[in-house]
Amino acid sequence: MTDRPDTTPPAHEFPPPGSAIVDADDSGAPSYSPGRLAWRRLRRNRPAMIAAGVLACLYLITIFGSFISPYDPAERNYAMTNHPPMLPRFVDENGKFHLRPFVYGMVLVDPVRQTWKYDLSKKYPIRFFVDGTPYKLWWIIPMKKRLFGVDPPGRIHLFGTDSVGKDVFSRCIEGGKISLSIGLVGISISLAIGMFIGALAGYFGGWWDRLIMRGVEFLLSIPTLYLIIALRAYFQTKGVLGLGGAQLTSTQMYLIIVIILSFIGWAAQARVVRGMVLSIKEQDFVTAARAMGASTLRIITLHILPNTFSYVIVAATIAIPGYILGEVALSYLGVGIQEPQVSWGIMLEQAQSLTTIRNYPWLLFAPASFIIVTVCAFNFLGDGLRDALDPKHRV
Repeated sequence: MTDRPDTTPPAHEFPPPGSAIVDADDSGAPSYSPGRLAWRRLRRNRPAMIAAGVLACLYLITIFGSFISPYDPAERNYAMTNHPPMLPRFVDENGKFHLRPFVYGMVLVDPVRQTWKYDLSKKYPIRFFVDGTPYKLWWIIPMKKRLFGVDPPGRIHLFGTDSVGKDVFSRCIEGGKISLSIGLVGISISLAIGMFIGALAGYFGGWWDRLIMRGVEFLLSIPTLYLIIALRAYFQTKGVLGLGGAQLTSTQMYLIIVIILSFIGWAAQARVVRGMVLSIKEQDFVTAARAMGASTLRIITLHILPNTFSYVIVAATIAIPGYILGEVALSYLGVGIQEPQVSWGIMLEQAQSLTTIRNYPWLLFAPASFIIVTVCAFNFLGDGLRDALDPKHRV
C-alpha cells in the first residue's frame, strides 16, 4: 500500500489564535463586505464626512436647544430692541488678556434709529451653567440651568435681538426644532408611501402598474408650490382628520405641513422604486422564494424592498433639503408655522422689509445662514453616499 503524501501545511502557515481571517481574491487583495466597502469610500470623501459632522452638530444642538439657549425664545425685552450681535472677547480695550471670555455692555444712543454703542466701562464675564428662565427639557424634565449667560443686569445676545427684543440666537435654535424635524418626519412618511406603492406597481404590473403610474404622473405634472398652497388653504378652511378650522394651533399646523409635504414627495420616490422592482423581481433569489411558497408580502418586504435601500438612503438624504425649504417657503409666505411657534421660515418672513435688511441685517443673515449650511450639508452628504453605495466605484 502506497503512503499518501502529507498535505497538512506547516505550523507557521496557520494564522495565530484569535486573528481574523480575511478572504482574498486571485489578485491577493483582501475581500470586504459591501457595507464595509461603502464605509471605506464614504470615509475617504472628505466633504461628505464634514457635512455629516455638521449635521450631527446641528441636530445635537437642536435636541438640547432649550438648555443651550441663553433665553426663552418667546421672551420680549423692549429695552433692547434691534440690539446688534455681541461677540465674546478675550482682550479688553487696554490690550489685557482675560482667561474668561466677556462681553461689553451696550447703550442706546439713538432711540429713533435704534443705534447702539459699546459701554467700555461695563464688562460682563460669560459664565456657564447659570440659572435662567425655567423651562422643560424635551417638554418633560423641568430645568432652570442654561449652558451660558452673564450676571444681571448684563445681557448676552450672540446674534442680536429683533424688533421686540427677542434673542435671535435662541430663536434660531428653537426654529431648528421645527425646520430640521419636518425634513426627517416628512421624508420618512413619503418614502414609506413611495416604497410601498412603487413596489406594488412594479411587482404586480398590469392594470395595477398603469393605474398607479398615471396617478403619479398626474401628481408630478402639478406645480409643487401652487399645490402646497392650495392644500394648505383647504386644510385650514375645511379641516382634515380633525386638524382643520379657522384657528389652528402650532401643533396642528406642524402636522398639516408634514402631511402636505409627504403627499407631494412620495410620487417621485414611487416611480423610481417601481423601476427597480421591475428588475429585482426577475432575479433568481426572488424566483426561488416564490417556488418555495413564500407569500407575496414576504417576498416584497424581505426580498425585494431591502435591495432598494441603497437608493432609498441616498434619495432620503438628498430630498430632506426640499422638505426644509418647503416649510421655509410656506412660513415665508405667511401660510406655514405661525407665532408663537418659531421656525427659520418665520424668521425670514419677519426680516423681509428693506429697512430691516439695511439697518438690522443680522435678523436676515442668522436664519439664512442656518438654512444654507443645512441644505448644503445634506447635499454634500447625499453625493458622498451616492458614490459610496455605487458598486462600480473603485475603493
